[in-house]
Amino acid sequence: MYDELYEISKKHAKHTAWVFSDLQQSKFENAKRCLDLCMEDYARLGNPGEMIWYLGDSTESHNLPELQRMTRIQEEAFESLKIPVCYATGNHDYDYPEFCHQEGRTDYVMPFYDMIRSHSDWYTTRDSEETWFKVPFGNHTVYFFCDHVAHDNSWCSTHNRIRYGAEAYPYGPEHFASIRHDMEACETGIITAAHCAFPGGNRDTHLMSLIQPLPLSVRLHLYGHSHIGEYICPKERIFSQIQWVDWQDIPQVDVSSFENIRGSYCRSVLLQVYEDDSLGLFFRNHDEHRFESAFFPASRSYEVAGNYENRVELSKAPWD
Repeated sequence: MYDELYEISKKHAKHTAWVFSDLQQSKFENAKRCLDLCMEDYARLGNPGEMIWYLGDSTESHNLPELQRMTRIQEEAFESLKIPVCYATGNHDYDYPEFCHQEGRTDYVMPFYDMIRSHSDWYTTRDSEETWFKVPFGNHTVYFFCDHVAHDNSWCSTHNRIRYGAEAYPYGPEHFASIRHDMEACETGIITAAHCAFPGGNRDTHLMSLIQPLPLSVRLHLYGHSHIGEYICPKERIFSQIQWVDWQDIPQVDVSSFENIRGSYCRSVLLQVYEDDSLGLFFRNHDEHRFESAFFPASRSYEVAGNYENRVELSKAPWD
């Protein structure tokens, strides 16, 4: 049924993005097998996306030669599609900087992130210390939130927290509030994307919660990090793909993962924007060459009675 629905819906789609995260392998052979499987199945669909949104964890480990090899095969694969890549970094993109930090070194490289930046028509943050970037997508603006690391490796933020160097970390609540103010001034509908979820999604968050409350122009949040079908990370949420942002009528969707070793199969999502600017998401099972489900978010979000700050205060337990 979902494959038939996709064939109908794509006739009305004026924009399509291919969204995925977490190839995340430490062994080249595993990365290549999963990447090849996904690329071959995507070709069966006719390569429908006009952009790739890659939501972090392209590689894993601090073995630099392996990181470089896994970067090259992904670069070659995505270059062949001749469409832009938008890349929001995730925690495993910082495995090598963290290894260098533990060795007392201030130098580091991030092969995949550096590769993305080398392409003039691909998108990520302008340098490693920045926390976000935005890209137009039809009549929407997409805000991508990223992990980040100091130029001198004195601090690093991963897992949506400060990983090390808290005393040197330069951003406070006012920085994240400034992101919200930028979103409030945006005159288009907004889609957000990151490696991590907002509160209410799979796996705990912190820094992104400082952006809340999100403006009602936010239609949808997309994220990775919590590999669907894997017991270790999602735990009881092992198959939870769609949740809502805490305290807000904004859906958030887990798109991970682009591998079938930790996750249950190689997954990605096709996001469509239709003629009336409504959205549709189709969840692809690349192993079995079929769509597993679909989701059509509401065209608008609703505010509930009372203000956000009061609701959060009322949610706190007496021992908080």
